[in-house]
Amino acid sequence: MSQHRSPCQSQTEVNDLKQKQDPLDFVFEPESVAVTGASPGKNGHMFLSCYINSGYKGRLYAINSKGEEVCGLKAYTSIQELPEPVDFVMCCIPNTAVPGFIRDCGAKGVKVVCVFTAGFSEAGTEEGRRLEAEVARAARETGVRVVGPNCLGPYTPKVGLSFTVDFPRESGSVGFICQSGGNSVSTTREAAARGVRFSKVISYGNACNINECDLLEYLDQDEETKIVAIYIEGVRDGPRFHRTLKKLCERKPVVILKGGFTPAGAMAAASHTGSLAGSDAVLDGLLKQAGAIRVYSLEEMVDVLVTLYLLPLPQGRRISIVGAGGGSTVLATDDWARNGFVLPPLPAGIREQLRQSIPNEAGLILQNPVDLSLFAFGDNAEFFLTTLVNRENFADLTVFHQGFGQSGWIPSDTTEPLLDNAINAYLKVKSTTDRPILLVMQHLVSGWDWQKGVEDVQKRCAAAGIPVYYSMYGAARAVDTVLRYHERRREMAR
Repeated sequence: MSQHRSPCQSQTEVNDLKQKQDPLDFVFEPESVAVTGASPGKNGHMFLSCYINSGYKGRLYAINSKGEEVCGLKAYTSIQELPEPVDFVMCCIPNTAVPGFIRDCGAKGVKVVCVFTAGFSEAGTEEGRRLEAEVARAARETGVRVVGPNCLGPYTPKVGLSFTVDFPRESGSVGFICQSGGNSVSTTREAAARGVRFSKVISYGNACNINECDLLEYLDQDEETKIVAIYIEGVRDGPRFHRTLKKLCERKPVVILKGGFTPAGAMAAASHTGSLAGSDAVLDGLLKQAGAIRVYSLEEMVDVLVTLYLLPLPQGRRISIVGAGGGSTVLATDDWARNGFVLPPLPAGIREQLRQSIPNEAGLILQNPVDLSLFAFGDNAEFFLTTLVNRENFADLTVFHQGFGQSGWIPSDTTEPLLDNAINAYLKVKSTTDRPILLVMQHLVSGWDWQKGVEDVQKRCAAAGIPVYYSMYGAARAVDTVLRYHERRREMAR
């Protein structure tokens, strides 16, 4: 291991480097990074720019064949020219040059190469498979660990390493390994917008060297990671995967989405990452035995992650629903009931308290669900909601339903003040209780800037620890999934 020390490198940083044991430490927390193929306007330029603009804290080098300056950095013409044997290289060169480049990295003492380049086994050609086999052979013979090919690599907010510039810089406790680059971006972005923060994320592509089992074993030992999410299209070693997953599930919740579980999806997976899918029934049994949480869409994965990350575990299945809109609360009741929840009657004492504070109003329903009509957004909203949430022995979970004005009869210029008043009430209620509450945002009146409004609500609620969902069914399904997970854990512990 190189002990090269730059003039600005502290003794603490050197000691941290010496302490690195697992090769995957150099994937997620490299002290030095080089990007090859970093010519202006090319893919390497994109990665270099992302690392710089995400605040990468280590030493960063650019490599391109012409030695052109890029992103304000001096460029070197080859890996051999670098002043030190870097920990991590992002490789963005033509596929035919990758095997030889891996060998050059081995000679230089590079620890990890992440291959962004595609055109390997996922291409479905004999040449692509041959090139990938050569990459794997070069990795074995040189000792260089390889991520990919056909991937985006790691996102570690703690060290400022990211493959997009809009991911949060704050660390969290969710680790996410994803075989698809695009799915890693969309899922991380969506979950982050709803308040989830990640310890480590990796897009690992074709997995010719570092595979899903290596990554799961690493996250199992990673103390920062408390929840693990997985998107896979295929596994290379079924028995090892089962052992690794079972061991991980004994320590941490694991949410898994298998792409290609239908025959048509399996064909798509083969052309995406070169993965061969096995029997879905066998996989389903394996996941149940291991104790993993299986989901069937990225949307469901994000809902479950939001629930695990932000919602205090309800102690039962009694819920109260509070919102505005009689018809929508009826449908909400159906959504929660078919996911195994019960709606106890509103206690007479609460009904009387509310009735004394609210005049008779069209659409008002003081049952459970509670439809407060426009009073859900008025000056007394905090009082109404606090009265409902803090009632002892009534509900284990309160669902705030923000779905007013779906018929479009509320003037759009009054929408934002009403919504702001309601959200302020939710935040105040949350600040006074540790009881589980969540918010479901349904589409609002036409003329309101839905996207901007939702982003603002998400940020404010997430900061306060209130999980936000986009549909009643999605919220009910996610909470049910998490409750069933904990019920199984308790049964297994007996």
